[in-house]
Parts: sequence; structure tokens; C-alpha cells
Amino acid sequence: MNEFSTWMQTNWYALGNLLLQASFLTAAIWFARDVLRTMRASQEQIGALLKLSMTGALTERHSTTAAERSFATASPYWLTPQEFPPALLSEPIESGPSRWVVVLHSVTAWLQTPMSTGDAAPWRKAIKWLQAPARS
Repeated sequence: MNEFSTWMQTNWYALGNLLLQASFLTAAIWFARDVLRTMRASQEQIGALLKLSMTGALTERHSTTAAERSFATASPYWLTPQEFPPALLSEPIESGPSRWVVVLHSVTAWLQTPMSTGDAAPWRKAIKWLQAPARS
């Protein structure tokens, strides 16, 4: 016991540093766990709202395959592809210019604008005023 106490007296800084790092690690793990728990609850709420908006009502899921059962046990709001009808793809509307024409026009307009007004920036004027000798 005497050897341990002398070791602690000579290495008290390293021991304190080790304890401090362990406490920071514990706090970080605790905080990360709380953040992940909050994110999971948020995902389940969004999943419930999405399911409600897609089906119109909450219905009990009757899954038959093992993969669907494993997803269903992970969260009661997990959406499987069979639960909602496929979205109908609409035809593109050809009423306006295409996306590439708009992008090309925007880039051309940006390149044609002047880079500056020709005046010095206010902060440069202040620096020159500070550097100028008095009564000049």
C-alpha cells in the first residue's frame, strides 16, 4: 500500500488527467445516447405522420415475410412498399423554357455584371486615413 501511495503522490497530475478524460468520455457517451434517443423519437413521429398522410388512417400491419417482421419490430411506424399506392408520374410541362436555358441565362447575366463599382472599400479608406500623417 505504501508503494501505491508514493506512486499517487508522484503521478498525481497524470492520475487526475486520466480521471478527467474518463469523465469527459462518460459525459460524451451519455449526451450522444440522449441525442440518438431524441432523433429516434422524432423519426417515429415523422413516420407516423407520413403513414397517416399516405394511408389516411392508422391500420394494423399484417406482414408475412421475416424481413417485414424484423422491420415491424424495429418501429411500429416503419413503412413497407405495399402499404401505399405508387405515385403516378405526370408528364413534364413544356410551357416554359427548359432548366438548362434558365441556368445558362443566369450564368451569362452573372458574368456580364461588373465586379466592382470602382470605389475603394470603406475599410480600405479607413486604413489609408489612419496611415496618413496628420495635417496632410
